[in-house]
Order: sequence, then C-alpha cells, then structure tokens
Amino acid sequence: MLCGKAVKRSLNLVLGEIGMTNKRIGEILYNLRTQQKLGQEELCRGLCSAATLSRYELGERVPDRLLLNMLIQRLGKAADKMATILYIEEYQYLLWKKQVLIAVSREDMAALSRLLEEPQALQIKINETLQQQFYFQMKAILADRKEGDVAKSIELLKKAVELTMPGFGFDKMQRYLISTVEMQIILNLAEQMIRGGQEKEAVDLLMEIAEYSWLHYNDKEAKVKIYPKAIKLLAPLLIREKRYVECLYLSQRAIELLRWQGVLYDLAELMEDYLQCCAEGSRGEKEAQYEKQLQALKEVYEEYGVDVHLSENAMLHYGNQEIYLVDEVIKMSRTDRAVSQEILSEDICTPETLSRIESGKRAPNTRNFRALMEKLDVNQDYYNGRLDTDDFLLLESKKELDRAISLRNWKEAHKLLDELKLKLDMNSELNRQTLQADEDSILFGEGKMSAQEFRIACEHILKCEHEGWKAENFWQPFLTDFRVEMLNNIAATYRLDNQKEKAIFIWEHILKQLDKSKVKLSDRYNSSIMVIGNLTLCYGEVGRMKECLEMCEKGISLCFETGRGVRMAKFVGAKAEALYLINKKEACLRYLKQAFYLSDLVFTNKLNEYISNYYIKHYGKETSWY
Repeated sequence: MLCGKAVKRSLNLVLGEIGMTNKRIGEILYNLRTQQKLGQEELCRGLCSAATLSRYELGERVPDRLLLNMLIQRLGKAADKMATILYIEEYQYLLWKKQVLIAVSREDMAALSRLLEEPQALQIKINETLQQQFYFQMKAILADRKEGDVAKSIELLKKAVELTMPGFGFDKMQRYLISTVEMQIILNLAEQMIRGGQEKEAVDLLMEIAEYSWLHYNDKEAKVKIYPKAIKLLAPLLIREKRYVECLYLSQRAIELLRWQGVLYDLAELMEDYLQCCAEGSRGEKEAQYEKQLQALKEVYEEYGVDVHLSENAMLHYGNQEIYLVDEVIKMSRTDRAVSQEILSEDICTPETLSRIESGKRAPNTRNFRALMEKLDVNQDYYNGRLDTDDFLLLESKKELDRAISLRNWKEAHKLLDELKLKLDMNSELNRQTLQADEDSILFGEGKMSAQEFRIACEHILKCEHEGWKAENFWQPFLTDFRVEMLNNIAATYRLDNQKEKAIFIWEHILKQLDKSKVKLSDRYNSSIMVIGNLTLCYGEVGRMKECLEMCEKGISLCFETGRGVRMAKFVGAKAEALYLINKKEACLRYLKQAFYLSDLVFTNKLNEYISNYYIKHYGKETSWY
C-alpha cells in the first residue's frame, strides 16, 4: 500500500506520456501569438477578455477545451497535437453535439428539434458563449429545413457569428482572425445564400473563404477542415457559370489536399465536380486515375451503406485529438498503485468526494485535480503533448515525424528527427525518451535494429521486462497513446519472431481496455486504428479468418466514422487476402482492386506495391491498373 507522498512510485512514464502543465499551454499560446505579431485583443476578441487571455498565457488559469481550440485555430493551427483530459460532463456534451450534427446531415429535423430541447443544448458544460453559438447555428438549420424560412436562418447564422466576432464584416474577412469553427458557420451562411437565390453573393463569399483558409491556416490539419468544403459549395456554381478552368484549378487543389491528409469528407463530391469540368474539355492521365479511384471509393461506400458524399459526417470537425477522462485517469492510476480512496484523498478532499469524482458524478476543481495527479506521481495535466516544448511548430514537426514513420518514409523520418533533436531541449528526460523511441522505431523499420533489441528498448520504457505484460496487474494503468504505441511495438516484434499468439494477446488486451472506456474508439482514433490494423493482420496469418474479417469490418467502420482514409485501403486489402484464403477468389479480386485504387488515392505507395505483387503471385499475370 502507498502511504502519502513518502511511498510515491518514481516513474513518470508509467503512463508513458509527457505532461503539459497549464503554464506550458500558456507559453504555447503566447509564442504562437507573438510569432505572428498579434495583440491580445486581436486574438481573443469575442472569446474572452484580454486580461483573461493574459492569465492563460501566464499559466494562472486553464482555458476550457472549446476555447483553447478556438484560440489555436484563430492562429491558423489545428489543436490535434495534444491529448485532452475532460470531465465526463464535458465529454457528454461533445457526444450530444455529434448526435446533433448527425441528425442535421441525415436531414432528420424531428431528431434535431428533439435534441435542441434536451438539457445539453443550453446547460453550460464547457463554455457558455461557444455552446450558445453552436445552438444558434443549429436553430438556423432548423429554421430553413423545417420551417422553410431562409431569411430567418440567415439572421440566426449572423447572430451566431456576431457572438464571437462582433462587428464582423463579410467583405473585410482578411482583417479578422477566424477559427475553423467560426468559418464553418460562415460556410453555412454561404450555403443559405445559395438556397435563397443569392448565388452571385455566395460566389464572392466562398471565394473569400477559400482564399482566407488557404493563406491563413498554415497547418494542413486546419486548412483541410475548411478549404475543401468551400470549394465543394463553389464548384457547382462555377460550372453553371461555365468557369471550367477556374473550377478545375480549385477542385484539384482541394482534392490533393484531402488526399495528402487522408481525409474522406468531401472527396468523392469534389472528384465528381472535377471530372464534370473535364467532360467539357480534354481528359488526360490524371483524369483516368481519378475515375478509377472514385469508382473504387463509391463501391466501398455502397457496400457499407454510406452516402457517397459522407453527408452523415459532413459538418463534423474531425481530428486526431485524443480524449481521456478525468475519472478514468484518476481511478486507474490509484488502482495501479494499490492506494485506497482514504489515503489518496487525505489533505485534498473527502473520500466521499473522491468516490464521486471516480464515478464521474462530480468534477474536481483544478487545485484538487493537480493535487491528485501529484500525489499519484502521474505526470498529466488537462492538455498533454508528446514533447516538452512551448513551441507549437515543434509539435507539428512531431506529428509529421509520426506520419513519416507510419508511411515507412525513412529518409523523411531521419530528417525530421534530426531537426527535432537540434531544436528541442535535449536536457529534458521526456524529450530524450520520446525521440529515442522514435529513433528506435526508424532503425527497426530500416532493419538496422533486431526485433529483440527493439523489444527490449520498448520494455525498458514500460518497465515490463521478462514478459511482464502477462501479469494481470500490468493492465491496470490508464492506457495513454504513448503507452499503446510502446505495447504495439512489443507485440509487433513478437509477430516478426513468429510468436504470434503473444502478439495477439497484447493487441487483444489493448483493444479490450480501449473498449472498456467511456471514450469512443473514434475519439482515440490513432490508438484504436493501429491496434485494430495489427490484429487484422495477425489473425489472418494464424488462420483465424472469422476474427480477421470481423476486425476488417471494425476498422473500415471506424474509418468511415472519423472520415479518415489512410488505413481504409489496408483493411480492404486484408479483407481481400482473407477471402482468398477461404477460397472466395472472385470476391478477393474485387477487393484487391479496390484496395489498390484506395491506397493510390491517399498516397500509401508501399501498399500499392504489395498489392501489385500479390496480384501477380496469386492470379498469375500483370495488370494495367490505369
């Protein structure tokens, strides 16, 4: 048993993460703002007072998630570089918000009306102004699609914009700092103008939105949320005006942005518009490729009963920001350390209060949350990044490094790793450990480190030498994304050493823990999709085809739910291989072709090469894919 601070476990990386204090979050905001030479009033206008922003930047207060995201977005960035710890009530509001958006996209106005009458609609869970803004936005949609009152809808949307951008002038957009959330409302306004017959005004506004999002959102994760949506609305108007060259240029730029980011939302519709423009002129190699890729995309959509334009999720602000819950982090950390509620709560709160916190019935105040984290020796705060830095650009570089590693682009990965080593404070143990883990992954991927050496390195980080992961109590700590990554690496080495049952044991236990959480797998996408993908592969290798196909379906559904396409080609390819092994060769061939075109669509070139070789090996001939 642990007794107070005297017996704290000295292992910040038991959870395998880098904590990010509220002071560090403030420094990130301050640095981003001053790098862009912006004043406090300019950044926070309509969101909070300059004095409040100053307290955030000094680390005296912590912004709520909605507000922090808005501030970061106004600075042209996406807030997906940090995991967020939320109270259960905050997370329940986000789940409610997702239900609302799904109702909108399904044109289910009865469900929307019902949801807007629920307590979550105006009950303040996170941020009063931003929750009210979303409420007005949804009431505007209801006014149009249920009441048929476009004028009322436009007025409500303008009211929503005015809440956070008082005095906003649509003809002077470039003078404002506009978040992607606020820009989505302006996009809704442009859509209503089209529905109300104001097409010329809508074209001008959409051109403004496209230019703003392309120039101001310098983070591709932010840019991809708005630019393609603007072009999707704009393209049909340009086609009607026979402005084909302009439409082709804008559509292709939007398509390539979506492809590079591996995002499915809006992709099929933009490709259709592009090909329609091409029908008015000559078609070349690019157009032939798009046609094949679009057809494969449509086939997968049709099989899974998904609208080809992914309208079900069209308004969702997708992202890779992982979510943890306060009650789960505290309870699992306490259980792992075998600490009673009485001991942990001593000098912080009553045991009864702690019990309510752990059950999600009560949110701890900031002081108590930090005191509990400190007493448990858990290096976690409300926002957690993988690096110990106040430079957001380095968090972006880390994200690019993760992408390069996942795509096995070792040359790019080495380049990014070397740059991070030069720019980060390598006296920080956390930075050293994070980058060492990345370097080990690269060396292992290149074949310069053996599976056993790589496994030992990962086990050292998790303190689970000698197959410690077999013990039941090993699975008690909360699974952060870093811990999942290290466990995934260990499992991958067992698979390569032909100890596949050990690998499956680890991956099944990770997935079991993720499934037990109140957080949906879609809100822990990176962790979930990696494990599901590896389980799919390993089940296939050991002949467990039923489980393999089940994992394929789970993975494809998760890709649709999140609008992410990079992994979809892998699941479709794995499905093809499983079907071949159970002697369904015609079905295999169909899915194999889909997998090839989908992988080409989102630039997973290694998979393309594998599929081509698999086709030749099993069907005895080469094929002309295009």
